[in-house]
Amino acid sequence: MRSGISSRWGGAIYPVCVAGFCTAALIAGEFKVQLGSSMDKWMYPFEFGTGGSRPVAPTFASFDPRFDTRDAEFLLGWQTQSVIPTNGVPSRYVLKRVRLNLTVGRDLVNNATGERVTFLYDPSFDSYKTHLSPQDPSYQPDPDDGRPVEIFGVGFRNGFDAVGYTEDSPFGVVGAFTSNTISIGTRNSFAAVFNPKGELIDVANHVGQANAAWTQPPFEARPWAVGQTVGVGSGESVPLGSTFTFDLDLSDPQIAGYVARSLASGRLSLMVSSLSPAKQVTPGGTGLGGSGAYPQWSTREDNLFPGPVLEVEGLVLGDTDADADGLPDDWERLTFGNLDPGASGDPDGDGSTNLAEWAAGTDPLSAVQVLKLTFGGTENRPTIQFPIRPNRIYSIERSTDLKTWVAAPGELTYPTTGVAAWTATNETPSEARFLRVRVSPE
Repeated sequence: MRSGISSRWGGAIYPVCVAGFCTAALIAGEFKVQLGSSMDKWMYPFEFGTGGSRPVAPTFASFDPRFDTRDAEFLLGWQTQSVIPTNGVPSRYVLKRVRLNLTVGRDLVNNATGERVTFLYDPSFDSYKTHLSPQDPSYQPDPDDGRPVEIFGVGFRNGFDAVGYTEDSPFGVVGAFTSNTISIGTRNSFAAVFNPKGELIDVANHVGQANAAWTQPPFEARPWAVGQTVGVGSGESVPLGSTFTFDLDLSDPQIAGYVARSLASGRLSLMVSSLSPAKQVTPGGTGLGGSGAYPQWSTREDNLFPGPVLEVEGLVLGDTDADADGLPDDWERLTFGNLDPGASGDPDGDGSTNLAEWAAGTDPLSAVQVLKLTFGGTENRPTIQFPIRPNRIYSIERSTDLKTWVAAPGELTYPTTGVAAWTATNETPSEARFLRVRVSPE
């Protein structure tokens, strides 16, 4: 992390609580901010260049096989560098809360009856299997009415990234507007989750509708947050002007890592999505129907209701180590409330020193949170499973003499939330081998 952050980003004292211990000592890089979106864009194939200037952004699904199931989404971006430190090491970012606030800015009018139609509130996650045909063997009935509004990360393609993609950037492939530029899997900015390899992948069509150019099977895509509102019961119509809050699941190290890396770069992107049906089962659908139509969110251009607001609370740990014990002073104050503990201490008695816990991103005051290895597999193909923390780099090494260590050939994956699994390349060992996991801050 560059020097100078302490003097630049101080100025406020917030209570800090770790493992039940609270202190009001100043951590120089603390921040607690509210930000309107720097850019927002309605991500819909037929927005024809107006997606960045609309006062509202509907989010709905289409089951027309030409398009992504998550047909209309809402891309949000923030430039955070004026209020949150940038260019820091991502592992130094400690996030307490990341919340998005959205307002329902419009409802729909049924042209046939004149009735105003709003979508139905669903505060819980729905499996993709609830969207399948009842004749599908994998089909599961939806236990409640409505469809949730969800938040995902953002991925880019065709040379775009969080900096280069703006409100004026094209929805899909640059060039003439044809059915190929709006087909499944072609949008330049897409809702994304991490796959088992730790890569951001497009979930705009994870429900799995197929055409001749798309045969990928369906898969579950857990959102990073599901929208919640107050004063509305599950399955009830959502009133115009309702505020939805989305608290990102920071207990997931990959989500927390995504946010930390985004803040370090000064740009954070999120995608709002909903599988509320737009009745586009066939081309030329009416746009109404399904379980109470679909939500329409106020953008930053809306003059009737507030636009998107992001709340971020956390801190950036500085480099200063006044007592030269190898532990950053900010981390010691945050964790212990003072600079007394040394690098070799082990207050929770889990066998991992304070220095090792700092490097691994674990809690030295909790014996439950520690880098613990679980070995398995066979002699020819051993496996290791271990918990992960945000913005850490993990590498597997092997040795025959416990002196010289080299990279161990194998594959590292992330099969479940917060867990890494390494499987060695299949080989017949000619001599005894030892394995270890090396972890270091990103």
